[in-house]
Amino acid sequence: MLSPTAPSRFRLQPLPHPERRVERRRYRPTDTASALISAFDHAVARAELDAAILVDEYGMLVSKNTTELDLNQLAAVTPIVARGHAAAAIRRRGQERELSVCEVEILGEKLFVAALGGAKGPRERETTTIAAAADRILNA
Repeated sequence: MLSPTAPSRFRLQPLPHPERRVERRRYRPTDTASALISAFDHAVARAELDAAILVDEYGMLVSKNTTELDLNQLAAVTPIVARGHAAAAIRRRGQERELSVCEVEILGEKLFVAALGGAKGPRERETTTIAAAADRILNA
């Protein structure tokens, strides 16, 4: 039994080391495809988007968020929109949806990230976030 005059001992958690990153994610996929889908799903949820896709320079769908939507036509026009040759006029359920596109180079290949729907600010922020996540995941 501790005496009332003895100082009580308690333990503090060690302080984070500046060179070590603390893993905050609870679910971390081990394979590349699942990691990309997870990153896209989280971006779609954060910005309340309709869809998010990763497309190669020929308009082929590389990855997308989990959705029932057929995004192949959106993927086909994404490089054209990204290059400024056309504007996207997309309707879903009778409402016009805006598209944000970001170009990213990964492993020497030009890829495009596109986000559909939602408000402009969050959509553009998540487009950049998805591009960084795709770069990190595919270059690992």
